[in-house]
Amino acid sequence: MMLYRVIHYIQFAAFAVSQCTNGLLLYLIWTKARKVLGAYSYLMLAFSLYAILYNYVDIITLPLVVIEKQMYVVVNHGPIRNVPIFGFLFTCLFGSSFGLCISLLSTQFFYRYLAVCRPKSLHYLEGRRLALIFIPAIFVSVIWFFFCFFGLDITVEKQEMLKEPFMEFYNEDSNTMSFVSGLFWSLDENGTKHWNMKDCIGSLGLAALMIVCCLTIVFCGVKTYKKMNDSGNSLSNRTKELNRQLFVTLSLQTLLPFMLMYGPVGLLFIFPLFQIKFDILSSSAAASTAIYPAVEPLIAIFCIKTFRKALCFNQCIRQTARITSTAASTAAKSN
Repeated sequence: MMLYRVIHYIQFAAFAVSQCTNGLLLYLIWTKARKVLGAYSYLMLAFSLYAILYNYVDIITLPLVVIEKQMYVVVNHGPIRNVPIFGFLFTCLFGSSFGLCISLLSTQFFYRYLAVCRPKSLHYLEGRRLALIFIPAIFVSVIWFFFCFFGLDITVEKQEMLKEPFMEFYNEDSNTMSFVSGLFWSLDENGTKHWNMKDCIGSLGLAALMIVCCLTIVFCGVKTYKKMNDSGNSLSNRTKELNRQLFVTLSLQTLLPFMLMYGPVGLLFIFPLFQIKFDILSSSAAASTAIYPAVEPLIAIFCIKTFRKALCFNQCIRQTARITSTAASTAAKSN
């Protein structure tokens, strides 16, 4: 089965594109947005830097996803997949960097909530103290790593269950491959089901981290949106427009990873509980998680007016509209 090669091609292409798009966004933030966006520009810088680092971890691990009966597996298929300790550590690190994405998004929403709903609180985050706002995101990432390391570790039972699918899909020996996996239950010789509490706790822990971050995003997003509507008349047009652009950007930046990352991964937790094997989901999850960091910067570049102007998108759009309008009117006259 050569599908995994296609996934790897997508991962390599996404890595190259991501370096370009995130590099461009970093340049625009540093040169064009710091005066306009203030301290919030540093949160955007941090997220772009994260996306670049995430792609390096992704390209080192080249993760693949397998669902085998009551078990989900994230496979390290990168160059160190057969290195016993480091291969497993990098697979856990990939999970940690994956969790950092949603925690950084919730951090950005929380800052916008403070800026719009509780502006007096921002003095606690002035200057170097702004770094304090990243502590919860880093904490989530570290906890994610330990849930993977201690709760989803490699066991002989898992290696035996994966011997056939690993050989069939990747022509690899499960005894030498690195992976993290959640095996929800085991069957004894009598067919009796025994829940694996360590794997269940690890999986529930990861799900809980995702839920907490999602609830933070929803709470801060709803409160910010309501406040923006309620105080619309008291704000200048420039401030209202900037708040609108940032809110739209954050909303799209949250919707995209839910579609490409957290939706598929959430289903990976659920399907093995019902022993549902969905090959399309398993194949697409590894590719979509690599694509997201490459596409995400384009949202900010197109949604924030300062960036569009810097790249002359507005002029190009207006010029295209004028050309189209002129061509239409000329065609109408000739008819």
